[in-house]
Amino acid sequence: MVGVLLAVYNGEKYLSEQIDSLLNQTADEIKIIIRDDGSTDSSANIIKKYVEKYPNKMQLVDGKPTGSASKNFAELLSACDDGFDYIMFCDQDDVWLPEKIENTLKAMKKAEGENSDKPVLVHTDLKVVDGSLNTICDSFFGFQKLIQDNITLPKLLVQNYVTGCTVMINRALKQKCGKIPNDCIMHDWWLALVAVIFGELVCLNEPTMLYRQHDNNQVGAKASYGIGYIKRKLATLDEVRKNYNATYNQAQSLLKCYKGLLNKDQIELIQKYCEMSKMGKLKKIKTIEKYGFKKGTKLRIFGQYILM
Repeated sequence: MVGVLLAVYNGEKYLSEQIDSLLNQTADEIKIIIRDDGSTDSSANIIKKYVEKYPNKMQLVDGKPTGSASKNFAELLSACDDGFDYIMFCDQDDVWLPEKIENTLKAMKKAEGENSDKPVLVHTDLKVVDGSLNTICDSFFGFQKLIQDNITLPKLLVQNYVTGCTVMINRALKQKCGKIPNDCIMHDWWLALVAVIFGELVCLNEPTMLYRQHDNNQVGAKASYGIGYIKRKLATLDEVRKNYNATYNQAQSLLKCYKGLLNKDQIELIQKYCEMSKMGKLKKIKTIEKYGFKKGTKLRIFGQYILM
């Protein structure tokens, strides 16, 4: 059984289209688990109608508003029992292609092989579209310059390579993660870190969904190259540095949660990354070079050296 966790907040404009795309999946044995985070629009009524119409395919999770998409997903994950072999994460405003679950599940089972106790995370590419589903770019990986080869722990500590709405995890990874801590930046990033440390991170290099871009995107797709990218970063220096500090806090939480399960090299690596928050510029650069804490492109690495 695959559980699809759908986090909702004021999503009335696109919510029905997304739910319909879930109900039209080619895969069997799926259940859609929905949690509304205190919407003030008609989202709750839309959800109610679908749950009443499809009681065997949909489940509503109640709870107080959390105030963020990441925390909403964390609540959904906590409410999801071990009756699900696999779990996927779904945003309210996209459209899943009909074979998304089926193809992701095939990649998952191939990665597991005969060992379902191995924590595995599978993620995929996306097609970037506008609010009316017109294509902006056929590949989100290409749009963001996200090279998916050889994603190691040092790389993942400093940059997330996983888009949550494409993610499938197995039961072993859910159990290894436990309750996601407050210092995690995004649930997908945390899950990817745990998968890299204790199991396997798998990329299915094909689009499985339409990633809708509009004015209210929580994260969204922004081109990560060229003069526009540089200007955007320079105009938001305080935010950039705040984001780097958040990665140090996230790494510290990783160490706190799993120190007893990590090997000596992993502990040293994470500790060194955490220590960068107190280093001067030159020492930071030397540490990045020594331990491989490099982002995915030359332009991003240059930005690290300037802005960290």
